[in-house]
Amino acid sequence: MRYIKTRPEEAEKVRRHIRKTGLAAKGHKVLKKGGFLYFPIIGGDSRVGDIVVRNYSEGTTGDMRDAVREFKEKHKSSSKSIELLGNIAVIETSERIAGKLAAAVMEENKGVSTVVMKSSAVKGRYRTRKYRHIAGKRTYVARYRENGCTFVFNLRKSFFSSRLAFERKRVADLSKNGERVVVMFAGVGPFAVEIAKGRPKSKIVAIELNDSAYKYMLENININHVDNIVPVCGDVAEKSKDYLGFADRIVMPLPKGAQDFIGYAISMAKRKCIFHYYAFAEGDDPFSQQMLYLREEAAKRNMRFKLLFRRIVRTYSASVVEIALDFELSLGSGKKQGRVQ
Repeated sequence: MRYIKTRPEEAEKVRRHIRKTGLAAKGHKVLKKGGFLYFPIIGGDSRVGDIVVRNYSEGTTGDMRDAVREFKEKHKSSSKSIELLGNIAVIETSERIAGKLAAAVMEENKGVSTVVMKSSAVKGRYRTRKYRHIAGKRTYVARYRENGCTFVFNLRKSFFSSRLAFERKRVADLSKNGERVVVMFAGVGPFAVEIAKGRPKSKIVAIELNDSAYKYMLENININHVDNIVPVCGDVAEKSKDYLGFADRIVMPLPKGAQDFIGYAISMAKRKCIFHYYAFAEGDDPFSQQMLYLREEAAKRNMRFKLLFRRIVRTYSASVVEIALDFELSLGSGKKQGRVQ
């Protein structure tokens, strides 16, 4: 369970924020400790308070962020992040204290048997990065639980971020049983599996280009006992031709370059379709440019654009954020949908 830690005088502000953004974890109590309040949340990113982690994985106890904060103060560390992926912890810090930080993480989280460090940025066609083993068992294969589902994947061969856990649950909860759904850029299958598990009467087509990620998607489909996913290995630009006019809902979790594929996404949509679109953006109003682009693409095809929801998902860099835009495209009576541009 994740919590937002805040002082009592800020409690009402935090309470309103997590309700408005849908972060509130229903059925869990607000905790009090050491003069602070801890609000239970789903997902991992928030712009209010300090996120701390308790009981994040089996055998894990204690307040992870407080432990790391104490470590940083003691060693004058500039640690940027720690991501827990089940048996593997991913750290981002200086070479000088990587070993000590890894030891602290493993001591605080008994479910962690491996610590690795990021050694490159996310790059390439498959959105992968390099990692270096720091401590524990030498493996890059994680086994991670999220929102009642289990995912297995190789960190170095496929993209996965626990920081999108809230988005995956949000989209799965919005999906309706019986829908036809396309998940583009499906990776190891987290969006597809979570939708499929919660909506067993739906049919989900999950398209992924990376052969390694596709193989782990197949494994994750089996692990989670879902039989309503059609896994597809290949390029969306080509595979979209097999699903023209198929989808009630389309998920596009590729923030870098998603707009290059909007035409293919629209070609797979029914006359009325809901899209979950992710993009990197910057500026005081990170939504306006992407919304303008999407409206123009809809207009080219004589389709109506209706914004349903927008949200800043996470901070990506000092000037860039990742945004989520939910919107509906619908085709008026008697109008023909335009071809892919």
